[in-house]
Amino acid sequence: MQTVFRISQALVLLVVVAGANRMIGQEKPGSLPHPLYPLPRYEEDWTLLSDPAKRDDFGDPIKFIPLGEDRNVFLSLGGEIRETYERFHNTNFGLSPDDPDGYLLQRYLFHFDLHAGQRFRFFGELNSSVEDGRTGGPRLLDEDKLDVHQGFVDFVLVKPRENSSLTLRIGRQEMAFGSGRMIDLREGPNVPLSFDGFRLSWKSPGWQVDGFATRPVQNEPGFFDDPPQHDFAFWGFYATHPLHQTLRKGLDFYYLGSDQKRAVFNQGAGHEKRHTLGARVWGERGPWAYDAETMYQFGSFGVGTINSWRVAADNWYSFSSVRWRPRIGLATDFASGDKNPANPDLQTFNSLFQSGTYSGRANVLGPDNAIRLEPSVGLFFSKHLTLSAGWGFFWRESSKDGLYGIPGNLIVPSNAVKSRYEGSRPIVQLDWQMTRHLSTHMNYIYVFNASFEEQSIHATTSMSYISPWVTYRF
Repeated sequence: MQTVFRISQALVLLVVVAGANRMIGQEKPGSLPHPLYPLPRYEEDWTLLSDPAKRDDFGDPIKFIPLGEDRNVFLSLGGEIRETYERFHNTNFGLSPDDPDGYLLQRYLFHFDLHAGQRFRFFGELNSSVEDGRTGGPRLLDEDKLDVHQGFVDFVLVKPRENSSLTLRIGRQEMAFGSGRMIDLREGPNVPLSFDGFRLSWKSPGWQVDGFATRPVQNEPGFFDDPPQHDFAFWGFYATHPLHQTLRKGLDFYYLGSDQKRAVFNQGAGHEKRHTLGARVWGERGPWAYDAETMYQFGSFGVGTINSWRVAADNWYSFSSVRWRPRIGLATDFASGDKNPANPDLQTFNSLFQSGTYSGRANVLGPDNAIRLEPSVGLFFSKHLTLSAGWGFFWRESSKDGLYGIPGNLIVPSNAVKSRYEGSRPIVQLDWQMTRHLSTHMNYIYVFNASFEEQSIHATTSMSYISPWVTYRF
């Protein structure tokens, strides 16, 4: 009964919000008059709404609020409500108590964006994330009752041309670059991720270059108690160069540095200083799309040295003339693992702030010391309704190393088990963009664990995860 009640709560919210949105906004079914809200939300640009004639959505008046007659100073308001139901079977490889009724996760974001001319901006965002009904209470990233998620100022230092600028950003901010294989938004978990520090950005038609020096924000479950992680420094630069002015293709290269006072691997714990050099090429050519990336890491771990690597590629082929425009794809991802835990040198790759999509929304495991091969297929029933499915197969790159989570935490130690095959995971997801404001999603994952987990931690042979969620943005 509890399961039915919690799912009903999410469905009631969906119906109420969808009905209110259509009645107040008078949106035509299937129409999305303005572009969808981008992520991160500070990428929004609502200057087109300075012309009242271009407002055709009930939320438009709060997206551009002029604070002067010349309209050069304006305020933009926005937010997000997300309701998620999650249910695991054989939680944590069967080592933790199950939630037979599942549990609810709720996330509420509200932001205000003040622009004063073309040279100054302040962006602030509050977050409230709460959990209800989980056996054992909330996990680390399930709950943050109320805190400042973002709060930064932008100063445009140089603007030599209309389409070029140098901007300094200071404060608490989200960051996402490139494919998300190293730095991405934490959209899957209930509590999003931000960084404290500064970022210097150069934008022009031929280049976008970002340099930054930050510390990740530590989540605490209370009220206004999230500090920066003083034992974790993160800095670097990321450059993107379009290879064609009209076609969607480009080249990225980057350097990332991190200094963590205590990092934990299968080998043990120690002070880690790590440097990452990476390059990525991506684009489309006819029905083909590609995204390939290579990374090399060096530095120190305790008294040893770091020497690790990762190579990943996602490729797709679209049948645009076939009904539902099916798209088939293949993801390949190889990341190194440690070769000898008795040797102080470390070969385990660290994916830092990897996107949670690596192993599906359940975030079962991350890419460190892993080989992943995942064929997939996508169907586009309309431009607002899509179905995607894949079946990922996973191995340990090194049999001397363990398995790690998305944030790099050790989940399954090697325990001298020689088997490298880790298992497979079929994944299905349905996405429906009902209106510009409202979207609904359903994700299902089944995990076939292999002999490694069974021998290392006596895990169950299978796990499963189901999660419907509803998101409303304005």
